[in-house]
Amino acid sequence: MLKIKDVVPNPRQPRQRFDEKALVELAASIRTAGLMQPIVVRPGASGFELVAGERRWRAFQLLDKSEIPAIVRAVDDQTATEWALIENLQREDLDVLERADGIARLMDEYGLSQGDAANQVGLDRSTVANLLRLREADPALRDALIEGLVTQGHAKALLGIGDVDRRTKLLEMCVREGWSVRETERRSRDLPVSSDKSPSSSSSVAESKTPHIVDLEKRLAQHLGTKVGISLGRKKGRGRLSIEFFSLEQFDGVLQKIGFDPNSTDV
Repeated sequence: MLKIKDVVPNPRQPRQRFDEKALVELAASIRTAGLMQPIVVRPGASGFELVAGERRWRAFQLLDKSEIPAIVRAVDDQTATEWALIENLQREDLDVLERADGIARLMDEYGLSQGDAANQVGLDRSTVANLLRLREADPALRDALIEGLVTQGHAKALLGIGDVDRRTKLLEMCVREGWSVRETERRSRDLPVSSDKSPSSSSSVAESKTPHIVDLEKRLAQHLGTKVGISLGRKKGRGRLSIEFFSLEQFDGVLQKIGFDPNSTDV
């Protein structure tokens, strides 16, 4: 048992938002049935620092308890960060943005690649890549995710729209009309591409693309999760395929989708 006042929160805690109602409910459960699992702490500069179990620690304070069951582990900063993240991921306690920010912090602070981070927290690499892409969300989309107005699938589709103003308008329609993820994907793909070119040049470009090419662009964009452009050359059978990306994490995701491992030495 440790004195609650001797325990301080983990500054690397991936959970940034604590639901007060849920904490009250947890406190009531602990009052009735007791604490099923002790918190995990490590020795700190003065007292002990939480590694896992901050919700339990906060709930105990609501019960005016002076002591709490605890397990003391002497672990380094990286291990403490990993344990805190893994505990929340396994319990699915974190919202998707907290997961994304927690993984990004782990990568940034300890120089881990996406693959290394995925291995450390027990997720597959594509899941990590998709979570990290959510960090590109603008404030309106972040708020919608936090409030549960849209899901990760909705956000992924909307992030395919580079123009934030157009994305926000589509987000508002999505929330107002209650679109499914599939409907959001369709609306995002079908949204006309904005351009600063003159009407004549825009129409000439549009006319140069056959319905088949336009369909291929849409399907490739959906498959790769980013914008794709196909332009035909003057000579038959020649042309250009362009794939856009808006962050290194998204670039890694595109490489994975096309089956290319940049770390492989195989030719």
